[in-house]
Amino acid sequence: MIIGNSYSGWLLDVSAARPRAKQQRGQALLFGTSMLAVCALAWFLMFKVGSWIHNKSALHRATDAAVYSAALMYARNLNIHAYLNRAQLAHQVVQLHLFSLGSAERFRSRMARQSAARNPPPALLGFRFGPQYAAAYLSSRRGGSTDTLHRNALHRAFSQHDQLIQTVLENIRQSRIDTTAEMARVLNTTLVANLGRNGSAIRGNTFEELGVDYRLLLDETRGFVTSRPASDDLWYQMFQTVRNRYRFLDDRKSIVRSFNGINVRCPWRQHQLRRRTSLQLSNDGVWQSEETQSFHAVRFNRAIGCYYREYPMGWAKLETSADSTSTSSALDEPMQSFAHKPFWRWVGERAWTGWDLFGGSRNPLAARWASQAPVVWRSNPRARYARINPVNPKTSATLAIKVVQRWRDFPRLSSSAAAEAHFVNPTDGTRSRPQAPSLFLPFWQARLVRVPARGLDQ
Repeated sequence: MIIGNSYSGWLLDVSAARPRAKQQRGQALLFGTSMLAVCALAWFLMFKVGSWIHNKSALHRATDAAVYSAALMYARNLNIHAYLNRAQLAHQVVQLHLFSLGSAERFRSRMARQSAARNPPPALLGFRFGPQYAAAYLSSRRGGSTDTLHRNALHRAFSQHDQLIQTVLENIRQSRIDTTAEMARVLNTTLVANLGRNGSAIRGNTFEELGVDYRLLLDETRGFVTSRPASDDLWYQMFQTVRNRYRFLDDRKSIVRSFNGINVRCPWRQHQLRRRTSLQLSNDGVWQSEETQSFHAVRFNRAIGCYYREYPMGWAKLETSADSTSTSSALDEPMQSFAHKPFWRWVGERAWTGWDLFGGSRNPLAARWASQAPVVWRSNPRARYARINPVNPKTSATLAIKVVQRWRDFPRLSSSAAAEAHFVNPTDGTRSRPQAPSLFLPFWQARLVRVPARGLDQ
């Protein structure tokens, strides 16, 4: 009985605890649901934030790629200007050689006529100065007594180079001065390629589909390059530097003295063979070439003593002009023979010209004869070239952009980047001073730089 009572009491106690267990049923489900909701929200936020960071990074990469591509395009454009300038220099050097050859052909034809007329006699030159000078004097006849055929062929080649400079090179140069449209195309293509096709979660093939827009914060490429006439001092100095590399274009000044047949009344003087060649280039594009060679024989006169009697052997004067007219000043008609007036008296009447009968190194009479019938080649002096704008103090061109992207419910994304086209000479390590930026050397490169403060202010 006691055991039964104890058992029944225990049964009563269990039944009394059942209502409390029913009251606690479902609380774990509420907690689990809440945790599930929190996890879902966290996962959603993580996905959104991750997508935002991913798109933001893609926008940064696309902005850097776009501005670097634009700067690289402009650096290549500057290199194109350098190659155009160098090509123009090369064509003008060829023109100088053709010009000098035309002058030399004119000189040869005049020497051939003098040699055929034996004025002075080749045998006399051989006796005075040596057989090699007589042989050279006689060899001028091999090309004939006229220079028209060969000189016209040289002039045609000269004109073809001049036409190429004025049309082909100049048209290409003018098309590369303003690169605004090409730069916009590079920026658009690069942004679309790096945002709409790979890298970003946003897909599209246009700015409208990608929700992208950009603006230039800084553009120093505009006005960085300017076209200047070839009469500019910078071009003239560079042209002279290139010309000095070719010995054929150097001025020639040589004097050969003879110790055979010395005049007994002037034993301190020797007969002379003078050869002079000068090639002059002016800033305004006018070229002049003058070649002379004369035999200067020692003569004696009681009135003036010992002096030099000039016998021209060859002469030529070639010049360029825009309208085929000579720029040389007119001279009085020189006397081809001095039968009616002695040579020394005729020269004395022209003492104001600086004619030196008693010495000197020039060939005045041959130069006067050359000036009476100069050959004029038509040339266009209005050639131009490209250079860094001297008004612009910058030695590099910086480009800065800001790209903005809006898409669906994402926050507004923006990114700024800058790049510059700068000059780097690979030989600066061997120089005491770095090479100044120039459009004569194709050493322009691109690099990313920090966005300038003035670009951020805008």
